[in-house]
Amino acid sequence: MIKIKSSNSGFSLLEVLTASVILVFVIIALYSLIISSEATQLSEENKTNMNQAARAVDEVLCENIRNAGSILSLMNTPGFLGTPSPFVGIYPLNNVNYPDGIILASGDYRGVTELTSDFSPGTTSISVLNTLLPDGSNPAWSINDTGMVIRSDGYYLFKVTGAVTTGATSLTIRTTPVYYSGLLNVPGKYRDYSADSNHLGTSGNNGNYVTGSPVIRLNYFSIFLVKTETDGSTSLTLTTDTQGVANILANGMENSTRAIPIIPNIEDIQFEYITKDNPPEIWASTPASTSIHTDPCSTAGNPDCVSFIQNINNKNIASIRVFALFKTEDKHRKANSGDSRTYKKPRMGDVPAKIISAGRFHYTYLTYEVMIRNFNIIY
Repeated sequence: MIKIKSSNSGFSLLEVLTASVILVFVIIALYSLIISSEATQLSEENKTNMNQAARAVDEVLCENIRNAGSILSLMNTPGFLGTPSPFVGIYPLNNVNYPDGIILASGDYRGVTELTSDFSPGTTSISVLNTLLPDGSNPAWSINDTGMVIRSDGYYLFKVTGAVTTGATSLTIRTTPVYYSGLLNVPGKYRDYSADSNHLGTSGNNGNYVTGSPVIRLNYFSIFLVKTETDGSTSLTLTTDTQGVANILANGMENSTRAIPIIPNIEDIQFEYITKDNPPEIWASTPASTSIHTDPCSTAGNPDCVSFIQNINNKNIASIRVFALFKTEDKHRKANSGDSRTYKKPRMGDVPAKIISAGRFHYTYLTYEVMIRNFNIIY
């Protein structure tokens, strides 16, 4: 009989240890690969968010600022308006402790005319000298156009609701205004300084607009404000028609023309207005003479506000700087009250630089300088 030798000794300790070490290295390599992949994905997400935010600021906000120029020349037509107009295409809404806002409008030189009889806000018709294009071929106005009537102490925006026939000398309009000077009133955040006695003294819906007051068709009208959402986040919103509502950011007031979110998660936005003077005057900025230049319109009777608004009225604004800070939630960071991550927020307009807690957020900072196009209206 032949005996067969059997070997059941198994793996040696050295072999087990060697295999375990190799397995640990494989797991570490896989884990590192996963972490690297997640970091790359997060980086790409942040880049995408930054690019989308930058595109939205440039295409929506900055382009509107760039083109808000045609109304700026109204005050330079003395026969059309003897005193400086209270609204000239760009109206600042600067704040000290909240993101800034801005009101913008661009006029159509082909739709410039004047009142032939007094206009009372809230009525359904406005009588004008002419509704035709400059060559007299076709009407310059049509249904759903927005127009503005201006006087020395106020302005009123209306919506055309009726068809305009060739040769017509009146416009059928909505009784509710698109906007008027002094309307905006968002408690603790925004208000239209046109309501100040230093500027106009009369809200744009009070009193008549007398015969001869200028009327202009607008290419667009936009109000950009920052709204705090119900979840605590903040969004840059666009309003093209207030429909007579003062607090257009109030919850429940949102509709297709009011407080439309265009850029979510905007931490702050500030504006500086640079004049053509040599050296230029800047509002708001940080002059060497003061530690921080606050809103010159924040105190009633402050002459700086009147002076700078007059610069705007005089077509003396060369450019506007836009400072925008966005934040994106980092899904890979957990909320932790003890999180020591911070972000050094740079100086933005009249807001000084400071260190803020980053937590689970990633911040993106963008700056723009927008040159103003000042078109001339020949009347």
